[in-house]
Amino acid sequence: MAHRKITQLTRQRAFATIKVVAEAMLAGEKAITYSELANRLGMSKVNGQGLASYLNEAAAICAEHKLPNVSCVVVSKDSFERGAPMPSEGSFSDNHYAASGLTREDVPAEQERVRQYDWRSLPTLDLDD
Repeated sequence: MAHRKITQLTRQRAFATIKVVAEAMLAGEKAITYSELANRLGMSKVNGQGLASYLNEAAAICAEHKLPNVSCVVVSKDSFERGAPMPSEGSFSDNHYAASGLTREDVPAEQERVRQYDWRSLPTLDLDD
């Protein structure tokens, strides 16, 4: 496992992000907006930019453990409201989603993997049945 230079707070919030997204998927939500994620993490006055390090670390943790990339279901409010949830345009660089290397075209399939994954199978998340 590669060691990334991140703070303990970033690691904790990245893990909490995975848990929040897993709970949302288990509850049947299709996606979660940046502001809703910040709210569920107990943060106030945070926009998508303020969540970037947590989402990037959550994506890295998912990749290390061969899990679906939870960060791709954290989406902009406008895309969510249009019914086509996508991460913010700022998440993409050269048509690739920075947190995972996914292309825009790959995101819907990865989102479906996140939605279909059995998150309760991960004891570290301690999700209720």
